[in-house]
Amino acid sequence: MTRLGDDAVNGAQAPRVLVLAMDARLTMDPKPNVKPKRHYGRIVGLTGYFVEEEGAQVDLVTADSGDWAELDERVRLHRLDKAEARHPLPWVERTLVVRLPWLVVRPVAGLGRPGAKLERVRNRGSQVVHRRLFVPFYRHVRPLLLSRIAWRRVLRDVDLTQITRVIVMDRTSVPLGRRLARRHPDLIVTTRQDRSLEAKP
Repeated sequence: MTRLGDDAVNGAQAPRVLVLAMDARLTMDPKPNVKPKRHYGRIVGLTGYFVEEEGAQVDLVTADSGDWAELDERVRLHRLDKAEARHPLPWVERTLVVRLPWLVVRPVAGLGRPGAKLERVRNRGSQVVHRRLFVPFYRHVRPLLLSRIAWRRVLRDVDLTQITRVIVMDRTSVPLGRRLARRHPDLIVTTRQDRSLEAKP
């Protein structure tokens, strides 16, 4: 889903800002007392400021599946959550950990108490494998995976020579920010969330 903003202001080329917020629930410096909604609001507020006050064209790249209804309609929203769900890695995990065991247990699951007990064991086993094995592994792999997806699906359509500033909002977005900085040394890539196009990197 992409929302289009104005490309120019008063006949001049509008500055362009790229905001990377792969996971709106995780900040660069997470604190126990900071609720996810506060970071979501920070993203909405920052992108809205650049559109409204700076007259910028803003692209927001995210893999967060939450509701972005509060986002200014002029912000171009690039969502990666569906592409992530279709990636072979999570698909294989769901197949091996959930679907195949379910297919094995299904014929006997309805055979009274023993079948119900077997189904509970299967369900508990799938949850344990998912939470204790896959999730810790995927937590490390996910930022790299999302960086690759974004590079192929979003950034190929973005003229990086026109970007004024890239703002990295969370840790999950760091690999993509680093990749952009390596590929385009003149591009300003920062984790600073200053509401100014003139702020230092």
